[in-house]
Amino acid sequence: LGETIPDLVAFDAVETMAKDTLTMYQEVDDDWLERKMEDETFHKLQFYTSIAYSSFFCKSYSLLVYFTCKAVQLSLQKGICEHTPLSLLQFTGVVANNDNAVLCYRIAKNALSLQERFDLAAQVPELYNNFYGRIAWRFEPFQVCVNNLRRGFETGLSSGNNDLGLQCAVQLIKTNIFSGSNLKSLLNEIDYYLHL
Repeated sequence: LGETIPDLVAFDAVETMAKDTLTMYQEVDDDWLERKMEDETFHKLQFYTSIAYSSFFCKSYSLLVYFTCKAVQLSLQKGICEHTPLSLLQFTGVVANNDNAVLCYRIAKNALSLQERFDLAAQVPELYNNFYGRIAWRFEPFQVCVNNLRRGFETGLSSGNNDLGLQCAVQLIKTNIFSGSNLKSLLNEIDYYLHL
């Protein structure tokens, strides 16, 4: 790829990078959604998306933000591909805060709308986990989030993607608690997940 993977990125640097990426998104025109990414760039974006996911579990938060920013910046500059929706959702999931929540929701909603342009059935658990579990619960009715997280869980299990399906289940439990669901029925649902 012509670049090295950093061992550590300073928090100040990724905070600036995240702000720059949000600004870059606001300044880009809607034509970038019509540009299809070239093959060599496609593989680079796929790499950034994969390493960002790994950084979530293995490395520091700053590396996660660094790679999600790199992926989004690449998409904004070169166009879209089937990995663009996931990279946008990963980005909004890690940089969203009270100050930029509305912008992040708009970005995430646009990312989810790209699902129709590509065959992303295999990515449904991860897309729904990131959108309905991290962003949408602030803006959309809890029941919509619960239903779609359940769909992500079921899709993950049926496609053999158990780890992401179970991550949707965790977000589903959280959202059910926030929504004031009946705790007894929620306990039964949790028992069901534990027996899987």
